[in-house]
Amino acid sequence: MTGEQLRELREALVMTQREFAEMVGVSYSTISNIESGARTMSLLTRAKIVQKIQLDEGLFIFVEKSQKLNRLIHNLMVQH
Repeated sequence: MTGEQLRELREALVMTQREFAEMVGVSYSTISNIESGARTMSLLTRAKIVQKIQLDEGLFIFVEKSQKLNRLIHNLMVQH
């Protein structure tokens, strides 16, 4: 999950970074750094998010594969 995806998820839950961090059980700076791209999401943080908001881990995998497919399609369109 990218920082942008994390921000979109948090905003969909109508939560501030501090509120989201508290709910997940990580520091505010962790969420802030992930969203800004200064840090990648650790597997532990991902697991905490999945547990707290009851997301299926498959959703993360789907989103990542979707992004790769979108980039591939974009690159193909740009080349032609």
